[in-house]
Amino acid sequence: MVGASLACSLAAKTSLSIGVIEAKKLPQQTSQGDLSQHFNPSYDERSTALSLGTCRYLESIGVWQSLQQHVEKIHHIHVSEQGKFGVTCLDREEEGVEFLGAVVENAWLGVVLGAAMAAQSGIHLHSPAQVQSLQASGEGYRVCVEENGKSEELHCGLLVVADGANSTCCKMLSISQTQEDYDQVALVTNLTPKQPHQNIAYERFTRVGPMALLPLRDERLALVLTLPSDELEHYQAMSDADFMGAVDQAIGGRCGGFSKVGQRVSYPLRLIRAEQQILPGCVVVGNAAHSLHPIAGQGFNLSLRDVAILTEEVMGAIEQTIPLGTFSVLQRYIERRDLDQHATIQFSDKLQKLFTAKVPGLGIARSAGLTVFDFWPTGKRALARQAMGLMAGVSTF
Repeated sequence: MVGASLACSLAAKTSLSIGVIEAKKLPQQTSQGDLSQHFNPSYDERSTALSLGTCRYLESIGVWQSLQQHVEKIHHIHVSEQGKFGVTCLDREEEGVEFLGAVVENAWLGVVLGAAMAAQSGIHLHSPAQVQSLQASGEGYRVCVEENGKSEELHCGLLVVADGANSTCCKMLSISQTQEDYDQVALVTNLTPKQPHQNIAYERFTRVGPMALLPLRDERLALVLTLPSDELEHYQAMSDADFMGAVDQAIGGRCGGFSKVGQRVSYPLRLIRAEQQILPGCVVVGNAAHSLHPIAGQGFNLSLRDVAILTEEVMGAIEQTIPLGTFSVLQRYIERRDLDQHATIQFSDKLQKLFTAKVPGLGIARSAGLTVFDFWPTGKRALARQAMGLMAGVSTF
């Protein structure tokens, strides 16, 4: 999702020739008519939370108009802790915006980004294809690609690595990663509440771990439940009725119970960071650069801010007729992104540790803190701007 967003961003704002190498099959020509005909909504599809800043940036690169056909906007965010009195609420009207963010099914985001890339004459899609080797060459890279059973060598002035947390390209480039295992898993599914969700997103700190319930189209809710690794088998073994009852109890009955639950899938949670995000002629983005805890839904939004600033630096290099892979160009990019990356990673990391720590008296302190935030306009405003992705100093957001 991040690599495709960057390709669309660069194509919208420059006249570069852009090659996209993707393991899965992508459309090879411009899709005609309503994109919805290429999208089969699945009750079990995973979703991504988009901050307001991300939505604005997607609009600036020509993606939002199609995307919003199948997104659900967030009007209200409710933050609370199970069994405690503290609550903080964020509302679109208080913040003076149409919406605070939106939730999109990943499959639909893929359809829209795929069609957007296929529609750009400057983007050359290689899919399904695999990178066989990477070799520095002058101020760029030679990339050996296998596509349709044939090998081809591509030359680029700037190599962008965006192949996920378990990045094969990083291994090829000898870029190591630091990893912190949270000893937690994220259990993900979709639920149908018995009463309308009213565009409310819930962030709930439960007894087993942080839980998010995000509004989806067709009156569904996307659930992300963080569990200790040794609790996963228990939750996976529950009947649908028992599982829905457990979620209803954890959210304090705020959704009126649930009538349907989808397939439950899980993945381990680790904080992963590339030890180098830039090399001469190369930059690492997305989960290959930093993979975060899902609490507060910051991962994709952080990466889109990286996309915005990298695009600006590439545009600056073009204006100054400097080779795109010049190290000073990439150094400016990483210097501009360092503070936001560090702050966002620390926010996600420390927040989950704060609400999972078993320290006497800490629960009361957390509850009091949520209450104080709700009655402290300056703090609440800062929290809202953080949630909307507007605190990072990215002008295009």
